[in-house]
Amino acid sequence: MQLTPDMKSWVESKIEELTLEEKAFLLSGVDIWRTHAVPRLGVPQLKTTDGPVGVRGGTMVDGTTAALTPSAVSLSATWDVEVVAGIGELLATEVRDKKADILLAPTVCLHRSPLGGRNFESFSGDDPFLGGKLAASYINAVEKHGIATTIKHFAANDQETRRFVVDQVISDRCLRELHLVPFQIAIRDSNPSCVMASYSKMNGVYASNNKRLLTGILRDEWKFDGIVMSDWFGVNSIVPSVEAGLDLEMPGPARKRGKNLVDAVNKGYMMESTLNINVRRVLGLIYKTGKYKHPLKEEEPEVASNRPEHQAFLRKAASEGIVLLKNEKGLLPLKLEKAKQVAFIGPNARESVAAGGGSAALNPHYRQNPHDSFVENAASMFPNLKVVHAKGCLANKWIPLFPKTCVSPKNGKHGMYMEYFDNTLLRGPAVHASHRESTVLSCYDNLPKSFVPGKRYSYRATGLLTPKTSGRHTFSMGSCGPGRLLVDKKVIINIWNRTKESERSEMFMAYASPEVRHDLDMIGGKTYLIEVEGVSRELDPIPVHYTNELYRDEIMDGSRVGFTEEVKDDLLGEAVDLAKESDLVVLVVGKNIEWESEAYDMKSMDLPGGQDELILQVLKANQNSIIVNQSGSPITMPWVDQASTILQTWYQGQELGNSLWDVLVGNISPCGKLPVTFPKRLEDTPSFHNFPGENDRVVYGEGIWLGYRHYDKAKVEPLFPFGFGLSYTKFEYKNTRVSSEVFKDKTTVSVNITNVGRMSGKESVQFYVSQTSRPGLARPIKELKGFAKVDLKPGETKTASYVLDKYALGYYDEKKRSWVVDKDAQFEVHAAASSRDIRGSAKFRVSGTMQWIN
Repeated sequence: MQLTPDMKSWVESKIEELTLEEKAFLLSGVDIWRTHAVPRLGVPQLKTTDGPVGVRGGTMVDGTTAALTPSAVSLSATWDVEVVAGIGELLATEVRDKKADILLAPTVCLHRSPLGGRNFESFSGDDPFLGGKLAASYINAVEKHGIATTIKHFAANDQETRRFVVDQVISDRCLRELHLVPFQIAIRDSNPSCVMASYSKMNGVYASNNKRLLTGILRDEWKFDGIVMSDWFGVNSIVPSVEAGLDLEMPGPARKRGKNLVDAVNKGYMMESTLNINVRRVLGLIYKTGKYKHPLKEEEPEVASNRPEHQAFLRKAASEGIVLLKNEKGLLPLKLEKAKQVAFIGPNARESVAAGGGSAALNPHYRQNPHDSFVENAASMFPNLKVVHAKGCLANKWIPLFPKTCVSPKNGKHGMYMEYFDNTLLRGPAVHASHRESTVLSCYDNLPKSFVPGKRYSYRATGLLTPKTSGRHTFSMGSCGPGRLLVDKKVIINIWNRTKESERSEMFMAYASPEVRHDLDMIGGKTYLIEVEGVSRELDPIPVHYTNELYRDEIMDGSRVGFTEEVKDDLLGEAVDLAKESDLVVLVVGKNIEWESEAYDMKSMDLPGGQDELILQVLKANQNSIIVNQSGSPITMPWVDQASTILQTWYQGQELGNSLWDVLVGNISPCGKLPVTFPKRLEDTPSFHNFPGENDRVVYGEGIWLGYRHYDKAKVEPLFPFGFGLSYTKFEYKNTRVSSEVFKDKTTVSVNITNVGRMSGKESVQFYVSQTSRPGLARPIKELKGFAKVDLKPGETKTASYVLDKYALGYYDEKKRSWVVDKDAQFEVHAAASSRDIRGSAKFRVSGTMQWIN
């Protein structure tokens, strides 16, 4: 951040007065979300909050409600910087509601593989240019309100498998032309206040220790002047991380820093002047956010404000991210005036599949599901329309969380009553208690402040469960530490012998035991006492070194318990019968928070459970079926040729139901376009042979040939190409041109777009650049270097334009260690509706040679 005279004066005055110990602690958090304060000098703390699909606030689970926005991949599918800016404005308001100062977003890492667990979180998809430009719009919108953003994870955080230790072997050209580009664009166009370092190693060096990345490239080349913080528990050293340019260790209390940094200075491992560099940046951020004006002000309680204007905008943003992939029979928009019965079928049809899992998840203001929103919207317009539902199949990874038939014995509300004990034996009076709505019984940030970090504790959650039906019902449990589940005082699941060496599963951010299930005969209408007992897990010791890589450990703790009543119906048969008797079928399939999540990658592109078979059988029963897929990444579609109508709806947040209604009935014409290539099969993807690596090492063998670049070069036909998306209207492209055929410092590419259909609609015009003269190094056939979205009424014509600068032309030459444009190079820019649908081209050339470092 640029130090104004007033900021510099304030920062330097604090540097002079801070003790060595105070400086050391300023470089780490005090708790899960907050930095240290120095009250005697009027230095306040800063509060962080997740990001990226909303503003959770200071609690991981069951916290105050917040607006749940569409996932970043859905926002990316809008190809609309104004929509993304609107989301930024909305989130800035909610950051203030949560009394926070730093939003831990946006995420911009590329979707290297369709199996990436956090793909749904990222703006970038296949292409770094798209991700960087959208992220810059998001950052500018948030930061103008005095709130800091955190672009993450720097860099190439594109897999969750072994994310804490994996070594990513990446060539400089691959790094520079792909994985650093979204960060570089966002920093150039918006200058975020914070950058978050990734967990992994890059070419043998952890990101938190990587001086070349954090200082050489980020600060020296790109002139980034904000702070670099660790990902949570992502610091691997004491002195090297400080010297590399990592300013803030999160969360607190300090594990690698604090007293260890004091010792490091006193014992001569580092100079206090080195520490001052990082401290200045942290103090600068405190000043920039305005917190310095009220240093002793108590943090106010979080607020949950469900604003009508936010609801309306979220509905618009979600609908504009929906991508129409097929509409061969013209089923869409639906003609409901002719229909008597519509069937909503599928495991996601009556579920709120609003987001992926992990730190992106939060407690929304409200939830919608496709079926119920359709019924509510259709009621007044089509009062005689019958809407029916069938699940069709099960697609859950784990036994579902406890339903609303489980209530707390203390207040009768849905959930459980949870008590904490300051010993491992569940003895004595509870030192803290709280109501827990979700049976993800996280202890991550719900512990009493009196608990000493690292000291083990125990907990008990109690609920009253009344099943609706009689049958052999199923309970489940996974626990980070020792745990057990009791029904009417009888232990039915026992994981009490769990130790730190025990096997882990993907549950509970990959810290819990494998799920243990137990079937129990139960009587419908009878109330059962449920108790969940657990002990915090045994942590590994963290040795103190000044130069070595340190063992990493997190404090994720708690249990996840589930319950489901016996399924006695023929789910598939019921769905097929319903499809046969209905005029239209909306078949809602996909993945969910359990399948796509932080902490683990997916094993397959296939839809989980029996969904593919369900789709095939329903299509046989009724050809008037619309397939609605909810996922954050591409899926295989073995039924694609049988399906006439397919919508890709991603994870749409709290307005998922209304946004789907708007597209289904034609309130808007679909205008989303794919930000990622959908391959026909996993074997076609560029990283297939190199993901997720082996023996904690992954080689980026695809180099610069990622996404559509690979499909173009290898001449592999995708299922649906990057940038693809249909509309209810049609657009004609004419007169593609450039403002100057001789490139000096820039040229503008333009194309006229006419709506030649009968309905208003928006078109995302894509501009791809190709070098037509022989390049010094092999280059992609074409690369996205511009885009523009136009809104057109029937018969209307508008011009879509984009300014191409030197960054649109160059490639990175490892030998020269710089970006270059070949002497007298010749180029062609294409106006396109997708990476495989070029509608017009124009040529230009450069005169002489261009070269630059960054």
